[in-house]
Parts: sequence; structure tokens; C-alpha cells
Amino acid sequence: MRSRLTALLGALLTLSLGIPQAARAESVVDRVGRTGQLKVLVMNDDLPYVTAQGNGYAGLAMEFVAEIQNELSQALNKPVQLAPQPMQSVDQGLASIAASTADIACGVAFGWGTAMVVDYSLPFALSGVRLITPPGNDGTPAALAGQTIGVVKNSLAAVTLAAEVPKARLVPFDNPQAALGALNSGQIKFLAGDSLWLKANSNSAAGSNPLVPAVPYSRASVACIVPENNSGILNLSNLAIARLMQGYINNDPKALSRINRWVGPGSRVNLSQDAIKGYFTNVLLSAALLTTP
Repeated sequence: MRSRLTALLGALLTLSLGIPQAARAESVVDRVGRTGQLKVLVMNDDLPYVTAQGNGYAGLAMEFVAEIQNELSQALNKPVQLAPQPMQSVDQGLASIAASTADIACGVAFGWGTAMVVDYSLPFALSGVRLITPPGNDGTPAALAGQTIGVVKNSLAAVTLAAEVPKARLVPFDNPQAALGALNSGQIKFLAGDSLWLKANSNSAAGSNPLVPAVPYSRASVACIVPENNSGILNLSNLAIARLMQGYINNDPKALSRINRWVGPGSRVNLSQDAIKGYFTNVLLSAALLTTP
């Protein structure tokens, strides 16, 4: 697994460094200003972050994308349209951002390797690696030894379990949709992934068992990624993300509704508003300006 990730990182670095300078000269903000479109990477069945809905996409990540769209429109003083670009795998998405053929992707867990080839925005969620397992399995390394576990290829869960549970057999799937399909069809009985993703999809997942272990294998912030060395789009994205989080902290009804729909009380994730506010407050206190209502 480590060798495959090293190869992926090397390929992405080669790709990003090998782009002709003329092609790299136009910034994301310049391109959006010229075309009027923000090219957003999306992946279906990645709730609570992104899911296909009607002719477009919705989810927690798309709420923040909408804020970034609005921030760009104000900065450019012209309408900006979203241009969703469906991706079929994590590899494809990272390569598109690294090569600047896509402008932004939101709902991406932080990884040091990924940070070598793209830039991360302020985080807007915190997740960890856990599993859906058959009843009676507590998800500890000893309980997972010898088991076959589904993971999304090159995801944080795949990297983490390869290191923490070396005696398990990992079956990689290109995208969340394929991984959930394999679980629901009985092809696999164990599925590891982002805690929020597993919880948001547990109602449709086979067995609907509690997530294990009680303490996640690892934790990671979830944010947006943009091509490297694009301070314009990164700054506007950070401002937009902070603005929506601040609205939630300040009990703005619209902000509360938009966030709660995906991860708040009554949603599949069902986090308390206090827990969400606590996380948003910590992010703003550590990286931005927090104002009182």
C-alpha cells in the first residue's frame, strides 16, 4: 500500500511540475472571471458531503461550494455558475486538481501526501476512520485480523488500515458508490471509511450496525482543495467557509438549516448543534476571526 501511495504521489508531482508554465499562468480566479464558471469536482454517494440530486448535486460540501460561488461572484462583480465535474475515483480527482483542469473539490479529508500537490482550505468538518462490521465484531485490530475489508482506493481509511491492521485483507473500490454497493450486495461484510460518510449511509448499508471501534483509528479534518499557488481562490474560499461557520455559530436561521440538514439534529449523522458549534468555533479561533452575535 505504501509503495502504491508513493507511486501516486510521485505521479502527481511529476504531472504538476511538468505542466508548461504558459498553461499555469492563468489563476483559478482569472479563469473563472473569463469563463464565468467554477469547475467543481463531485462524487456521487459521498454523503453527507456530496450526492446527486435532480440535475445537480447537494450535500454539506456543496453548501460551502455555494458560499464560495457567491464570494467569487461578488469579487468578480459578475455571475458565476457552477460546472460540476463527476469523478470516478480519488486518483482522478487529485490529478484533476493538481493539473488545474478542475478548480475545486470540497469534502476532502486532510492527508500529508495530498497536501504536497494541492492546497487545503479551512476545514469545515472533522471525521475519523471507523468501520461497519457484522454483529459481535468490535473493529479492533485483533478482531479484524484475517477479515476482508472494503475501502475506497487511496482514501484515508485505506492508508490507515493498511498500517494499523496489516493482517486484514483490504479490497479497494474506485469510489464510494462501488464500496456501498458491494456491502449492500453481500460481496463484502466489512467496510471502512470516513465516520461521517459511514453514518450518513448506514441506513442503506447492509445490517445497519453501529460504527466501530468506539474510538476511531485516526482523525482528520475535512476541507476543500484547490490547485497549488492559487492564493486568490484559496483566500476567497477561506472567507466563504468562515462566513458560513460564523453564521451557524451566531444562530443565523438559514445557516442552521443548511448545515443541520446534512449533519445536524434529525439528519442521518444526527450531531448536536452544540457539537457543531464547538468545532466551528475551534476552527475560527485557531485560524480566523471569531465574532460574537
